[in-house]
Amino acid sequence: MTMLSLNCLSEGETLTDVIRRECAIGFDLRFCRSVAVSEHDRDTITCDPTEAEFATLSALTDLGEAIAIHDADLTSAGADEIAAVARALFVALVNARRDPPDAAQRHEADQAALIDHHRIE
Repeated sequence: MTMLSLNCLSEGETLTDVIRRECAIGFDLRFCRSVAVSEHDRDTITCDPTEAEFATLSALTDLGEAIAIHDADLTSAGADEIAAVARALFVALVNARRDPPDAAQRHEADQAALIDHHRIE
């Protein structure tokens, strides 16, 4: 499988990293459009697929949080991107269930996140 470019994750972060660290249990696909009033405004809303400008694929955690994984414009190429990322995300979720992180691993990941040098406070 080719390396996917996941535009919502930090550089070098993989799906496996996110799935294990965040204890993801599923994923969500949202269709969105911009409601920006200026060019610097990034406000978007979730809408029907027929009104959408782009799609966002997110991993859902066991705590009910959504972690953005990939955004793509709703073009033929964008649909192919979303399909490839959704497939890879599904495979990563299935593989993580086969070897779930134990409490010690999850605690270690939580502590590492607290001292992450790239973290914005």
